[in-house]
Amino acid sequence: MKPAFIATLSAIVSASALRPVEPRQDATDSSSCIKACYRLARNTDYRTHFPGNGNLEVWDAKQQEVRSACRVQPTSTDDVADILRVILDTSCNFAVKSGGHARYPDDSVSVGGVTIDLQRMRSTEVSPDRKSVRLGAGHVLYSMFSDLGRHNLTTVGGRAGDVGIGGFVLGGGFSHLSPLYGLAKDNVFQYEIVLPNATVAIVNEHVHPNLYFALRGGMNNFGIVTYFTMRAVEQGQLYSGQKTYKADQRTAITDQAYELTTRWKNDTAMSFYYSFGYDQEADVYDLSITQTYAQPILDPPAFRELNQIPSESSTLRFDWLTEFSKEVASATPPGGRNLFATVTYSPSAELDREIQDIMVDEIQSIKGAPGFFPNLVIQPLYEGAIRAGKQRGGSAGGTEADGPLTAVLLTTLWNDIADDHAMTTFLNRWVQRSETATRDAGKYHPWRYINYASKEQDPFAGYGEESLQRLRRIQASIDPNGVFSSTGLCRGYFKLR
Repeated sequence: MKPAFIATLSAIVSASALRPVEPRQDATDSSSCIKACYRLARNTDYRTHFPGNGNLEVWDAKQQEVRSACRVQPTSTDDVADILRVILDTSCNFAVKSGGHARYPDDSVSVGGVTIDLQRMRSTEVSPDRKSVRLGAGHVLYSMFSDLGRHNLTTVGGRAGDVGIGGFVLGGGFSHLSPLYGLAKDNVFQYEIVLPNATVAIVNEHVHPNLYFALRGGMNNFGIVTYFTMRAVEQGQLYSGQKTYKADQRTAITDQAYELTTRWKNDTAMSFYYSFGYDQEADVYDLSITQTYAQPILDPPAFRELNQIPSESSTLRFDWLTEFSKEVASATPPGGRNLFATVTYSPSAELDREIQDIMVDEIQSIKGAPGFFPNLVIQPLYEGAIRAGKQRGGSAGGTEADGPLTAVLLTTLWNDIADDHAMTTFLNRWVQRSETATRDAGKYHPWRYINYASKEQDPFAGYGEESLQRLRRIQASIDPNGVFSSTGLCRGYFKLR
C-alpha cells in the first residue's frame, strides 16, 4: 500500500493555481524577447541558455512543458539588476525561479519570455555573532540546511528539501520550528531586493519599513529578492518522523490532533501535521502523522497519547533537519501534474473528519484517472506563530486570530494533461463545500496560507482589508508602471493588482 506520506509531503511547499492549466498566449511581442535574450547572451557575467541548452530543474510537469525564449542564471544582485534593465528596455515578459517548485506556467518559468533562474545564487554567510545568516535566494531548503549544518546552525526553514527558499519565505513558510519562532517570514531581518525600476535596495525594520512589512507575506509583487538575512538558530538533532495508520484509526487520530493543537499549544518544542489520503492502486484510504520535537527528548510527553494508537509503520528517530528534508523531497519526485487548494478554520476534530468525508465524496467522480493521488494535509497555525507575525512592525501575511487555527491543504497528483480540467473541478468543489461546512459549524476563518492557496481563492483578501489596502499602496508607490502586476511583465503567482 502506498503510504499517505507521498502526497502529504508535497503539502509543504509553495504557491499554486486552480485555473485550467493551458498556457495562455502572451501579449508580449516575441521579437522583443528574442532581442532581450541575445543582448543578455552577450554578457559573460552570467549564463544564458536557449531552449534545449542547459538543464532546467522544475518540479511540476505543467512548468516542464513551458518554453521560454531563454533562461539566464545570474550570480549576484548586480547581475539581476542588469538583467532586469535589459528586460525593461525590451518590454519582454519574465518569471523568476528560486527552486522551481511552483505548479503553474509563468510562476517560475516564463511562457515565451525570459526565465531568471537564481540557482547559482546559493551563498551562505554566517554573522560573526552567529545570530543571523545571509542566504542567496537560489538556495533550496536542502542546500540551505546543509550549509548551515556545517556551522551547527539552522534557521526557520521548511520540510521538503527541494523547495526554493524564495517563494517559501516570501509566502510565509511553515516549519518544524514555527511554534517557537513563527513562520519563515517572521524570521527575516533584512532583504536585498532589485526593485521594479532595476535599482537595488536594502530593506529591514528601520530602512524602508513599509516595504519590510510588505515583503513578509506579499510574495513577488515588489521586485526580485536576491538575499535574505534570517535568524540563525543553534539546533541539534530533532526527534521526528512519520507514523502511518489504517483508516479505521481516523477518529483516534483526529481527536489527538485536536488535543495537540489546543491542550499542548504552549509546548513550543512540539509540532506536527497529519494527512488523510487515497491510494487508488489499492483502493484504500490511509493516514499518517509527522511529529517533531525540537529538543533531544525520546518519547516527549506531548506525543505519548498519540503514540499509544496502533500504527502500521514508523520512521521516528533522532536526526538532522537536512536528512528529514531529503526524506520528504524523495517522496515527491518531479514530473507529475499537481494542484493545491486550502481552507482555514478554528480547531475542530469533527470538522477535520467532515472535510475528509467531502474529499471522499468528490473523489468518486474522477476515480480511475491515471496516476490520481489526492491527499489532505492538516496542520496547526500555532499561537506562537501568530504572535511572531506581529513582531517588528507586523507582517502582511499575519492574522489577528486570538487562538490557534487549522490550515488544511488538499493536494492532488495525476499524470495526463487530458485530466487537467477534471482535477481543477475536483479541487474547486472541495473548496466550496468545505468552506460551507466551516461556516455552518461557526468555525470559518478567512486567512489563507498563500503557499497552499489556489489563485481563485484570493488569499490576499484573507489578510484583512486594512493590510490589503496598505499592500496595494506600497506596491503602487514602488511599481507605478505595474511591472509586477497582473498586466505587467512579471505576472506569475498572486497579484495585488
